[in-house]
Amino acid sequence: MKSLLIAGASSLLLTLGMSSIPAPSFAQSANIQGISSSVSRSRVTFAKGKSSTTINGAEDRIYVLRAKAGQRLTLNVTNLGARAGVVLYNSKGKLVKGFNGYGLGNGKSFTYKLPSTGDYYILGYGGPTYHVYDFSVSIK
Repeated sequence: MKSLLIAGASSLLLTLGMSSIPAPSFAQSANIQGISSSVSRSRVTFAKGKSSTTINGAEDRIYVLRAKAGQRLTLNVTNLGARAGVVLYNSKGKLVKGFNGYGLGNGKSFTYKLPSTGDYYILGYGGPTYHVYDFSVSIK
């Protein structure tokens, strides 16, 4: 199943203006439910008194973050290997924004005002050769 998911993300990445070089195809899914059955999940938690955390990885993983309507989620990508990427999905599982390592470099960030209360999903992927991704996520 996972090999089917890693077949052709370049079309979505082109649509998003991310890159013309192929990346894992599950990143092309416009809905997180399309990939959630084959990718491990982890719940994002903040240390007591903190509103942000840093995540480092190379494995394909969905990070789930509970947040409230009106809060601002900031995603700051600080390191992406050539085939790595980080993609945010909203509480309805729809694609919001993504970054990959081809041509975008590091230090990319954006802030998203959350339209509803619920779980938000951040897909981190390392590509077929486990390139690293590092990002921080904060809620205010």
